[in-house]
Amino acid sequence: MTQKETTNIIIKLKEKGWSADEIIAFLAYIETHSPSEDEAKRALEQ
Repeated sequence: MTQKETTNIIIKLKEKGWSADEIIAFLAYIETHSPSEDEAKRALEQ
């Protein structure tokens, strides 16, 4: 993820009321999680 993308995500999530800890956890998840195709399908079906 680029610095610009990260900054834009942080700005938007803060505008929505997310705490710094929530944002950090979310960004860490994005950077480290490698979803399977089945996992992505299940998420979209919910």
